[in-house]
Amino acid sequence: FQSWQILASPWRAFFKLLAVVLFLFAFGLLPWIDNFAHISGFISGLFLSFAFLPYISFGKFDMYRKRCQIIIFLLIFFGLFSGLVVLFYYYPIKCDWCEYLTCIPFTDKFCEKYDLDAQLH
Repeated sequence: FQSWQILASPWRAFFKLLAVVLFLFAFGLLPWIDNFAHISGFISGLFLSFAFLPYISFGKFDMYRKRCQIIIFLLIFFGLFSGLVVLFYYYPIKCDWCEYLTCIPFTDKFCEKYDLDAQLH
């Protein structure tokens, strides 16, 4: 939101990006596409973009505020990353609705579990 003054119609650009994100999320509901990775990457990229994108400061207070913003978003990113590592590798949870986030079963065999070993060998 820092560069909205530069754009001629910022809401139009925002809704274009939102349409692309929603289309790609809907495309991710097909089998073999991992929406967990895409959603985590989107959220991580959002936090890291706030931390690492160049910024223009207008005075000492603005520079202090933006440096605090960088530290806060880096802490949020590392907290999210470490929480996801613990959640997926050390204490995995069983979630009944999580499979619907990766694949919506339009038919009976649309989201079957795939046996990769049998198909590759």
